[in-house]
Amino acid sequence: MNVKNRLILVAGVILTAPFVSHAGSLECQGNIISPGATEQELLDACGEPTSRNGANWVYHVPGSIPVIVTFGNGVATFIRDVESEDSPASPHGDNP
Repeated sequence: MNVKNRLILVAGVILTAPFVSHAGSLECQGNIISPGATEQELLDACGEPTSRNGANWVYHVPGSIPVIVTFGNGVATFIRDVESEDSPASPHGDNP
């Protein structure tokens, strides 16, 4: 890859970085929770959620944006920032 193409690629990554969501995972005390984690794994890593609304658990880790973890059959299926609630719901149709 020549220098011009590398610069274009780097510029593209930098310009799109503000639009990349921090959702998709949750970090608690150095543990990363991603879709596929069980309810018990999340409880072990992060403790009790700030609130629960059915299959949606809300975690507000100090210094970060609150995160909604959506469960299906005891497994995290979708993780997103609370701020993204106005955007389309999860691909599974879950809507807190």
